[in-house]
Amino acid sequence: MDRTKVDQIIHEVVAKYFRKPLIVAGNWKMNMTVREGLDFLEKLGSTEGNVLIFPPYTTLAVLAPEMKKRGILYGPQNFHYEDSGAFTGEISIPMIRELGCSFLLAGHSERRGYYNETDEALGKKVAKGIRSGFQVMLCIGESLEERRSGQWQRKLTEQIVLDLRKLEKEELDSILIAYEPIWAIGTGVSASLEEINETHSFLKMTMREMFGRDLPLLYGGSVNEKNAQEIGSCPYVDGFLIGGASLNPEKFRKIIEVSRGV
Repeated sequence: MDRTKVDQIIHEVVAKYFRKPLIVAGNWKMNMTVREGLDFLEKLGSTEGNVLIFPPYTTLAVLAPEMKKRGILYGPQNFHYEDSGAFTGEISIPMIRELGCSFLLAGHSERRGYYNETDEALGKKVAKGIRSGFQVMLCIGESLEERRSGQWQRKLTEQIVLDLRKLEKEELDSILIAYEPIWAIGTGVSASLEEINETHSFLKMTMREMFGRDLPLLYGGSVNEKNAQEIGSCPYVDGFLIGGASLNPEKFRKIIEVSRGV
């Protein structure tokens, strides 16, 4: 049996029997006023570790102390790699640090697609965030065309290489990867378990080849309270990045509960 297959079997056994609670991250996108956010937190209640929320900027500033009180980690959905300057509409690391954030979200497919965020810019952002003392959740993903044409492996590998190229080996401790098939975001259609397993297995193997280790790998593609348990049972899934279902406190709470029992 070749070494690659042996490594895969070992990883699956370790993941099954020595698994940590899954990471549950909610991306509110351009949703939630301050009042709605406060109501959400009141209904959600307290949580226990590994729960993150990325609210919009205005809501983040007000909800920060409320999230901290409930044991929720939090951060912005986007940030700039410069500390200050003539960058209208952006926010900087010093502004984020002032709110007590510990996580940063980078490279979401909507930022890449709608606002032409490049891998060049993301490489700078990721390095800036980590060297400023934050954990960075980097999103990667492929389009439906790339999936169907068999180009998805090339695309995902390219994103990892370009977006993490400025990091030193020890800085990888501060990176989480969120795989989000672009064709399954906001559509209500998740990738099949076979596709999730295949893709996450490929990414774990790729990271071990590149870095001599793998990184926490979340799945983000229309995860909800109904499919979370099944997706979370996949040996290569370390958590979820959730969109629509994270706007509903009852659904989000259910996913959190499921993630503790997977």
